[in-house]
Amino acid sequence: MGDKNVKVREFTFKNSIIITLSCIIGSIILGYLLTLIPTQRLAFMDATSNCINLCGVILMILRFKESWWLWLINNIIDLIIWIITAINGGNGSIMMLLVSVGYLLINIYGVIKWNIEAKNNRIRGELNE
Repeated sequence: MGDKNVKVREFTFKNSIIITLSCIIGSIILGYLLTLIPTQRLAFMDATSNCINLCGVILMILRFKESWWLWLINNIIDLIIWIITAINGGNGSIMMLLVSVGYLLINIYGVIKWNIEAKNNRIRGELNE
């Protein structure tokens, strides 16, 4: 049996540019499409949240520690969305706000844990394999 530790990877500058541009372009396109729905209120925030979340999932599958940073940004955007919705009296918004706070706390733990694992991989010389 092999080593059961996850081999955490880190971004190169090229990875950073590709993911950043993908999120921006995807958010603009999806945001525009969502504005075509008459009842959609926070189209570009929803679009940004969804694009960042999708990129985060892909990066997690590829074992990049930066996926946790993307999810942290996504959680902050979600909190803003649910705060705005709660202020406007949206149904279920308080519960979703509490769920978003829970996700944020889990996400902060993930950022810390994966950064420690990346540092350990760097020490062992296993990064970006």
